[in-house]
Amino acid sequence: MKIVFLGTSYGAPSAGRHQQSILVETENSDAYIFDAGAPVTDVLVNIGYDFSRIKGVFISHLHGDHMNGINDLINLSEFLNARFTVYLPEKRGVEALTAYTEMQLDRPCCERVDFRQYQVGEVFDENGCSVTAYPTAHMENSGRPSFGFMIEADRKKVYITGDLHPALKDIPAELDGLHTDLIVTECAHFTPSELYGRLGRCNTDRVAFVHVMPPERYTELGTYAPDACFDSFFPDDGDTLIL
Repeated sequence: MKIVFLGTSYGAPSAGRHQQSILVETENSDAYIFDAGAPVTDVLVNIGYDFSRIKGVFISHLHGDHMNGINDLINLSEFLNARFTVYLPEKRGVEALTAYTEMQLDRPCCERVDFRQYQVGEVFDENGCSVTAYPTAHMENSGRPSFGFMIEADRKKVYITGDLHPALKDIPAELDGLHTDLIVTECAHFTPSELYGRLGRCNTDRVAFVHVMPPERYTELGTYAPDACFDSFFPDDGDTLIL
């Protein structure tokens, strides 16, 4: 499994960092995008990516910094030779993107892109890759859903937390017992000390930190890394991990 960090910034683009988007590639050459912060299409074009490999785009929650780049992916799907499904956590997200696509392309619906609403549990299971959605409490004040994703492929397990609650009550307890090869987590809504304390109970080999706010927190995060029970990774945009 190959993880490419297309965008690693927090809720807004920052110097040298685009909004959050993570590409996961499997051994059979299929690719999946988890969150589509802007400008994900531009980033992929700039690295000469083969868009026909993309099978699914999974949006953790309907905040702009996690989906601002989705429109170009949809509107340019024919030009880019792309066919994929967009998985969204809310029905109104499906309705809004369907209507937007019809308006942009001036036909009933995009023939290359499908939209599906997902809920807690298994979202996807095809061609040796499965994606399971775990609820988070990031948007509980508004009563709206948000999710993290467990990706299993190539005998590897990767968990992407999405955005979390300030109390860190929504990192799944399963991660404490179930071994994962990698956890990708944000650090914008709590302190590095609190985050490392919670992650210390997880059975994982490595943690990648993205969506870090303010950027000065990278320095503080680094001070906890030497004593952690896992390897800490602080990716820049464009960095890659091979698992």
